[in-house]
Amino acid sequence: MSKVYTVISGKGGVGKTTIASNLGVSLSLMHKRTVVVDADLAMGGVATILGLGEAPVSLHELLADKGTIEKAIHSTHGLDVLPSGQTIDGFLKADPKKLKRVVDKLSKSYDYVIIDSPPGLNKYSLAPLKAADEILLVVTPDIQAVQATAKLQIVIDAINANVRGVIVNRYRKPSFFAWLFGAKDPMGRENIERGLKAKVLGIVPEDPAVIESINTKKSVILHKPKSPASHAITKLAENLVK
Repeated sequence: MSKVYTVISGKGGVGKTTIASNLGVSLSLMHKRTVVVDADLAMGGVATILGLGEAPVSLHELLADKGTIEKAIHSTHGLDVLPSGQTIDGFLKADPKKLKRVVDKLSKSYDYVIIDSPPGLNKYSLAPLKAADEILLVVTPDIQAVQATAKLQIVIDAINANVRGVIVNRYRKPSFFAWLFGAKDPMGRENIERGLKAKVLGIVPEDPAVIESINTKKSVILHKPKSPASHAITKLAENLVK
């Protein structure tokens, strides 16, 4: 049975697209039929992170009733990707309300559909929320990101969407001296779970390998599979399939 996850954040800049893309790679390496859908219609970045070129047929076209899913799917390292388009004209013609229909078709062919949603709350992020079986919230361990996501959860609850849990990205351990003198981490796991009323599913550490992978247009899972970030994302994928 297929599972559809929408990966979303309350604000931009928390690494949501990196998590969604690499989670897709991890699942495909586990021999799960997986497709990552870039539903950030205005600022899609999945194709860049995974090293795909510009697609002549993309999600833009499908949401404008043009082209076919078969022609819009692009593969890289065993993972299928349905990228967002790159043109303003395509963006303006795309109807986000048609996303659920596209996702339903994909669900018939894949074990996992990972939707990368636009950050924040707008008419373009509502469609990915409604298309999902479960929501994965991505935050960084700072009060601004957590508060923005808490506001987003009000809408998630209003549309009766299911939150699977929280992924804490770019986590930095307290320094040795901070630990030595008993400094408390205000945005640790317990406080994040309390603030968002959701379980933390995984913590991905701050890792220079992630930036390296983005600059080389390759997923960090493949670029440096033994890096801390790769280990954390792989463990997250394993937990999702249990």
